[in-house]
Amino acid sequence: MSIFLRSDEDIENTIRRYTNLLYRTSFFMLKNKADADDVVQDTFYRYMTTNISFNEEEHKKAWLLKVAQNRCRDLLRSHKIRAYIPYEEVEQSLVYKEDIEKKDIDELIKIANLNYKYKSVIMLYYYEDYSIDEIANILEISVNAVKKRLQRARDKVKVAYEKKYGEDVKIYEI
Repeated sequence: MSIFLRSDEDIENTIRRYTNLLYRTSFFMLKNKADADDVVQDTFYRYMTTNISFNEEEHKKAWLLKVAQNRCRDLLRSHKIRAYIPYEEVEQSLVYKEDIEKKDIDELIKIANLNYKYKSVIMLYYYEDYSIDEIANILEISVNAVKKRLQRARDKVKVAYEKKYGEDVKIYEI
């Protein structure tokens, strides 16, 4: 008897559709390729063994992101990972894992230097195009908390940009 509660076709389609999203999100949170791979694998295992029915594809996507982010948070809390990876390792991992242009890597590195609560809202808002309300639901925090985290994250990114490039930058608001 199989422990998987979903059809093989559903599992394959879900893995094909969401692997890159979950990997990218996990990597930004953890800054560690091996841990990001583990999170993605754990997330899909939970999907295969959970009997949750999803109303629509967006509900499934939000659930997968929530599970992955919770797993990332658990790893960060356990102090099993290190907070620093040399730029070259991050650059190589991102360039070969996905088709990301080099000009985008600087932005990714800035995001990677934020702590978990800021990275999670930045990833969901800017990279996955979720609304503030949707982010609040996914992270189970208030709308005002999402707005405040976005504001603080933008401020930190702005400071890092100005330090690196020595020029003023306007980060757009909500």
